[in-house]
Formats: sequence, structure tokens, C-alpha cells
Amino acid sequence: MTQNGTGKNQIEEAIEVAAEAHQGQYRKGTSTPYITHPYAVGLILMEAGCTETVIIAGILHDTVEDTDLTLEFIRERFGEDIANIVDGCSEDKALRWRARKTERIEALKTASPEVCTVTCADKLHNLRTIISEHDLIGDAVWDRFHGGVEDQAWYYRSVLGAIADRDATLQKRVGRAKLTTHDNGARAIPDAKNTAPQRELSDGNDARKMLAAVDVVNAQLFEQFQQAVAYLFDGGS
Repeated sequence: MTQNGTGKNQIEEAIEVAAEAHQGQYRKGTSTPYITHPYAVGLILMEAGCTETVIIAGILHDTVEDTDLTLEFIRERFGEDIANIVDGCSEDKALRWRARKTERIEALKTASPEVCTVTCADKLHNLRTIISEHDLIGDAVWDRFHGGVEDQAWYYRSVLGAIADRDATLQKRVGRAKLTTHDNGARAIPDAKNTAPQRELSDGNDARKMLAAVDVVNAQLFEQFQQAVAYLFDGGS
């Protein structure tokens, strides 16, 4: 793991920064400290085999949106790549609920795979928490959220659909190649046995560009997110 000048690794540093930034904040309608959410998102990303950069961004994903930390601070402390992912996961709280959610949903359709992967982990943990709370208090859990179950169902289904559309677009760019995903879910490559390239690649650089174009969202997290949406809003279908 990457270490900073103090000898701490960057994941530990991100946890400390997030814990301080979210101090005094709690999960909606509960006495649970908010830091449990970004910490859980980081664990989900780690368990899915994501890179250190993505894990750190997951831990920090709500700091710019919900605390006084700035994107400039994240960039200076953790670097451009992490700052870009955090920026891609942040909503504009100056907008009304439906407007800012719609803006983020549209942005996901062209977002980086890292932003979409952190988004999957974020929403997956939210849904797991709602499912657990629903088991305890039933439909009263929806009183904590904007618009109740109807608006929440629209939102989570729309996020899921936007990420699916994003990957469908990338697959179309490479000739609807059949994709296989590595264990870490970070990159997909065409299956040579089942893929007929649309054109002959002129050189190795073209081949590398084609492979770079088919980066996809972590398949494991996307599937778990999809299952959680189905369980909560579609009766497990």
C-alpha cells in the first residue's frame, strides 16, 4: 500500500480524514455515526478486489458533498485520480432533490468505470442498510427518505439503469464484443473465441486502445447492487 510522509498508508489516512470530516453526522433517522457508511463502502470495494485508488475514493466519496472539505484539499492530499472519482460521486446540494439526482443519473452514463464502481458500492451499502432496517421496523423506514418508497425506487432503479447503459455503450464501441471479466472486475477483455473484430487492427497501439475502451464497472458489485434493488423494490424478482 502507498505510504505518505508520516509512514501511514493512504487508506489509513483516508479513514482518518473522513472520520474527522464526518464527525457529528449520523445516518438518516438513526444514532449511527455517519463514518460507518464510507468505511463500509471502502470495505466493500476492498473485498471486491478494487485498486487502492478506488478504495480510498470510496472512503472519501461523501466528504466534498456533505462536509466542509473541498475538492482542492482532496486533490492536494490524495492526488488527481482520487479527486476526480470523488468529484464524480458528488451531488450539487444547491439543487432540489429530484434535480440533483437526475443530474447525477445522467452523468453516470458517461462516467469513468471507477466512479461507477464506487457508486455501486455506495448504493449497495445504502440498500443493505435499508433492508436490515426494514426487517426491524417495516415500511416506517421509508419515512426517513425523500418521497418514500416511490421516489427511492425510481432513484435506485435509475442509477442501476444508467450504469448498465454506460457499459452497453462501451460494448457497442468495440463491436458488441463478448466480454469476460477478470476476478478483480477492474477490466474486461474480448473473448477471442467468440469475437470477430469489426476491422483489422493496424498495429499494437490500436489493439491497446481497443482494450482500454472496454473498461467496465466491477461486475461483482454491479450484480450485487442489481440483486439488492430487485429484493427491496421488486419483491426479490
